[in-house]
Amino acid sequence: MNVADRRSLNLGVALLALGLYFVLASHLHFRGPGPILLLIGTILLVASVLRDFRGPVVAAGVLLGLGAGFLLRDPLEPWMPGWATLLLGLGSGLLLAAGLDRAAGRERRPTPLVPGLVLVAVALVTAVGVNFRLPDLLFDAAWRLWPFALLAAGAILVLRGLRRLK
Repeated sequence: MNVADRRSLNLGVALLALGLYFVLASHLHFRGPGPILLLIGTILLVASVLRDFRGPVVAAGVLLGLGAGFLLRDPLEPWMPGWATLLLGLGSGLLLAAGLDRAAGRERRPTPLVPGLVLVAVALVTAVGVNFRLPDLLFDAAWRLWPFALLAAGAILVLRGLRRLK
């Protein structure tokens, strides 16, 4: 990358960061840990981009997601509890890191994709549970059956592992 391209990239990143700050400041209340987490996450992401995504991509995604979760906690309060908003932000940050790794052609072990999907799913199920009343019978059945789902998932993983060993 020549000097002009590098300067253009740096200017573009700076303009994106400033624009994002002003858009968020006009729509969200910048208070609490959210803004500082977003700032640190942005710095780590820029450092990673400048090193061809060989930097702290997962840490940047986690900090960006948590920062967004803290900032969106109050606006999303009517639809989901604050802890679920933080889980949604954290999961989204992990999904961002997994997507950036995939786009860069890297395979990280363990991948942040699975924990990101689980956290987002928990947050969305919580939001659905808060906003829609499902019959109590359905909740009772789910409460009794979820350990069996864990057993089935564990058995599938053990069987796959045994097949790979052969």
